[in-house]
Amino acid sequence: MRTGLTGQDARDLFDRARRRAARARLAGWLRGHPSSRNRLPVLGEVPITTGAGGAVPGVQRLEFEPVGRPGPASQVIVPIDQIAGTAEPTTCFDRRFRPTSEAPRSRFEWLAAAVLSGRGMEPVELYYCDGRYYVLDGRHRIAVARALGERSICANVTEVRLNKRTRPQPRSAAASPLS
Repeated sequence: MRTGLTGQDARDLFDRARRRAARARLAGWLRGHPSSRNRLPVLGEVPITTGAGGAVPGVQRLEFEPVGRPGPASQVIVPIDQIAGTAEPTTCFDRRFRPTSEAPRSRFEWLAAAVLSGRGMEPVELYYCDGRYYVLDGRHRIAVARALGERSICANVTEVRLNKRTRPQPRSAAASPLS
């Protein structure tokens, strides 16, 4: 419910989004889901297992590079539901871009007040990889847009591809120049 006071409405919006994140975390815990399931995915993270029999789970980060010629990214309207994760790890937001701590409060409220007063937001910076979008810059803006019920957001999109790491071949398997 909006009061008409942008500062108060922005605070209420943050509190509501934070409560929703807490409820989602509690519901996952009650269902027996690991807390990492609600974590915001990171571009290029690949789950791996190490140790004897794959006993120790871990994560490997793959490198990525822009596709095509360098230049300005294309500006498009992207459905928020198609934004799958982020390019850099963060613990401030869950996978639905709801705040999970008090850390993003001031920036969230400042952006929400700007939008509620009619000033709008700058486009977010997204990477597009394997049919999904990942946030490079603009997690707070996406969180505010989602909290306000927006279905899409203006974004500068750069297409990237993951560089698959190849395992080095053992020296004995390498072709000998003498043979």
